[in-house]
Amino acid sequence: MEKELSLYLKEITKSFNKENLKIFSANDIANKINLSRSTVSSYLNKEVKEGNIIKVKEYPVIFLDKEVFINNYFKIKLNEYESLEDLFRENNGLSSKDSLSGVIGAKGSLKEQIEQVKTAVLYPKNGLPIMLLGPSGSGKTFLAKCIYDYCIQEKLLTNKSPFISLNCAQYYNNPELLSSELFGYVKGAFTGADKDKKGLLESADGGVLFLDEVHRLTDEGQEKLFTFMDSGEFSPVGDNSVKKSSKVRLIFATTESIQSTFLPTFIRRLPVVVSIPSFSERPNQEKLSLIDSFFLKESEILDKSIKVSSQVISFLLSSNFEGNVGKIKNIIKYSCGSGYTRSKKNDYINVKITDLPIECESRIKDVLGYQFSSRYQDRTYDYKYPELLDISRSEDKNIANTYFQFIEEYKELEKGSISSEQYINKMKNNVNMLLDNLVFNSNSSKNQSLFSIISFTIRHAFKYMEENYGIKQDGNKILSIASLLYYKEEHEILINHPDWNSLRPKLLAFINMHMENSVWLSKMMLKNLGEQLDYDFLDEDLIFISFYLNSTNMQKIRSGINSIILAHGYSTASSMANVANRLLKRNLFQAIDMPIDTKIEDIENKVIDFIENNSIENGLILLVDMGSLSDLCNKLKDKIRGPLLLIDYVSTPIVLEVGSLLLQAKNIDEIYEEVLNGVNIERKIVYPTIRKKKAILTCCYTGMGSAVQIHDILEKSLNREREEITIIPYDYNKLMKNKKRELPFQIYDVISIIGTENPQIDGVNYIGLEHLIGGEEIDGFISILKENFDVDSDKLKKDLVFNFSTKKIIENLTILDANKILSSIEQAVDRLEKLLDMKLSNNRRFLLYLHTSCMVERILRKEDVDPQEDIEDFMEKEKRKVDIVKYSLSDIEKEYTIEISDLEIRLICDIIFN
Repeated sequence: MEKELSLYLKEITKSFNKENLKIFSANDIANKINLSRSTVSSYLNKEVKEGNIIKVKEYPVIFLDKEVFINNYFKIKLNEYESLEDLFRENNGLSSKDSLSGVIGAKGSLKEQIEQVKTAVLYPKNGLPIMLLGPSGSGKTFLAKCIYDYCIQEKLLTNKSPFISLNCAQYYNNPELLSSELFGYVKGAFTGADKDKKGLLESADGGVLFLDEVHRLTDEGQEKLFTFMDSGEFSPVGDNSVKKSSKVRLIFATTESIQSTFLPTFIRRLPVVVSIPSFSERPNQEKLSLIDSFFLKESEILDKSIKVSSQVISFLLSSNFEGNVGKIKNIIKYSCGSGYTRSKKNDYINVKITDLPIECESRIKDVLGYQFSSRYQDRTYDYKYPELLDISRSEDKNIANTYFQFIEEYKELEKGSISSEQYINKMKNNVNMLLDNLVFNSNSSKNQSLFSIISFTIRHAFKYMEENYGIKQDGNKILSIASLLYYKEEHEILINHPDWNSLRPKLLAFINMHMENSVWLSKMMLKNLGEQLDYDFLDEDLIFISFYLNSTNMQKIRSGINSIILAHGYSTASSMANVANRLLKRNLFQAIDMPIDTKIEDIENKVIDFIENNSIENGLILLVDMGSLSDLCNKLKDKIRGPLLLIDYVSTPIVLEVGSLLLQAKNIDEIYEEVLNGVNIERKIVYPTIRKKKAILTCCYTGMGSAVQIHDILEKSLNREREEITIIPYDYNKLMKNKKRELPFQIYDVISIIGTENPQIDGVNYIGLEHLIGGEEIDGFISILKENFDVDSDKLKKDLVFNFSTKKIIENLTILDANKILSSIEQAVDRLEKLLDMKLSNNRRFLLYLHTSCMVERILRKEDVDPQEDIEDFMEKEKRKVDIVKYSLSDIEKEYTIEISDLEIRLICDIIFN
């Protein structure tokens, strides 16, 4: 058996490449040579420990014959690697392990934080000071140690460089002692100081000093510390005439608010503030990875495999403890100890819900009462074979395979092996095959209570889509998406694919180009779902749902106008509807056939029945072959919920003309004016008599993108009023062209339009986005709302100011502190206005804030801007303006130790003067 396995692994290792990783997994190898997975895994891991096999631990975990690999590819030193990237880094003479990239969450919830840290560490001249901000037990001390290890790996420090850690909280009642610990003291500085003593700053020279709970520093201590940060010099306690120097990388940590705890002068010296999420804020997959790592460590300490019940896993994943990750770790340690005590003579340890500490009792009842346990399976931990924790449930494997195909097939598309159309069709087919499998062929039993909650939430989301965008509910779609979310849970799958990060922007751009409406609909639906489920959906979910909705023909955002043909005769109406639908290649018309002696009351009842069972908010067209049109209008106006167009004439030509106008996305008013223009037929529009719901429209002259963003910010700010008001992103060009004839004005009482350009609609308040950002129109907007319903003015104003603030809009900066950079830019722009003797509009000032902050971060990252062929001519022609701009930005250059290039100056000039 071992010989057969060894020979097979040697053979496949000869053909190793990044395109066929799956064949190197324990599961695939076991299938190929007809052995059990556990047997193959046991042998492979034994050979890894003996140095004969290479193990790469990212998903899927793969194994390679070491001798064959070295002979065919390149020399390596280790037997185990965290990722393929680490393996190939060694070929380039780089450190094979990156301590920061190996942190759980480095590719997920901590991705931006790790990027911030790496930028700070690699910054020239001893790096930048780092402040770690997060609740107690979230892993700040662990991350500080990883930063130190990373400095060594990048050859910024040596193995002999010191790492000194101090918890300032232990000196809370004795700030003088804390100061002497940091800066040292001279003999006679205070009672008991009988000799000179080095401080930690001096002891940490050439290394890292980590100050935990640094908010315990007094104002005086903060001042002395930031003086050292500026000059690199400090004085020991007791003799300010002595000046000592030290080259130390500083890492701080606090659990408190930075703005309210530290001196502004100290905060200004903190260019990098890294927020660490609590355990409860981490995605479930990261929580599970942390739990796995703790149980594996206990397995190694106790030298036994550990079997953990699904109830324990559910409890740990669903708990929210003070102490966070540290508390979870201690609970696991206690539980394993309890299980070990009960089963000393067994080969393995059983950990059950009864092994949890007694302090968890009340929380256990809450979690188990929620019936989440069946979402997770029992798990077995063995430090000798950690890959046994890999995906085991068939549903999980199928989901992972389908998501991976998005990447693998896109690589084929990039190589030219398949066309865009072939790629789209193949992915739609894969998506539907997976959903069919989850719905009809799943062998796993569902937690029906949980599945019902998810299904109900999705139904609610579809109802929202129906009410706002005319997308009808569909039981099959609801069941399919519910099954996907149930089995996928909150796992991030593509983060494990080696090409995901590089291909993600390309793939998102591709689906936006080829399935724009599907993507837009998916975003709207997932946003609504995310609010209901309290979950942030991932880009990979957006891609999946977009392909699915595209495959169900929901990709077209239809006008949503229903059309009915009513005609006397056995099949007169049906025949005309059938002919028109086939010729127009769209199912636009429905038919109601009526006996010759049908009364108007019968027609009224049939139409009312249709109205009650269909969404007609976007409009209803009735083509009838009888008189008494006025009577029918009067009887229906109290029943309808949207505009009703009645045409007292039916023939195949007029049906085709109405259908053609519907295909052109004409609204009810346009169809009323254009249908059989010049022909003497009776037609009439009736609007609902019921009180219209209030609405705000958002628009942007460049397209729907900004309109949707404005919509999202307003939704967030007006959350408490959402039942009373509807916010609708709408096409600016349609508003500009058709004014109040557009559909929202027929269905809603539009009280305001907010956008980037005024569509000039009489009687409707318009507020420009730049005025909301600048704050000038916030009071006016609140006044409009107060005219229509009761609002908490102070709270709403606060929410609007915050959500529309420049700081909020640029808060995605990863290196810079938003408050600090905005303050610097504000001073620069003020100086600019004074020197140029001009007053910038709020809109232009906003653009300068946004562009300049991103520019500084771009320069710090050493990223280039596109070249400009006429740059020399411009700099010479506009020399005076250029000099003023350069001088105005000079303080920013000094503050961040950067040099702003002529290309960057040109871009800023374009914003100011164009």
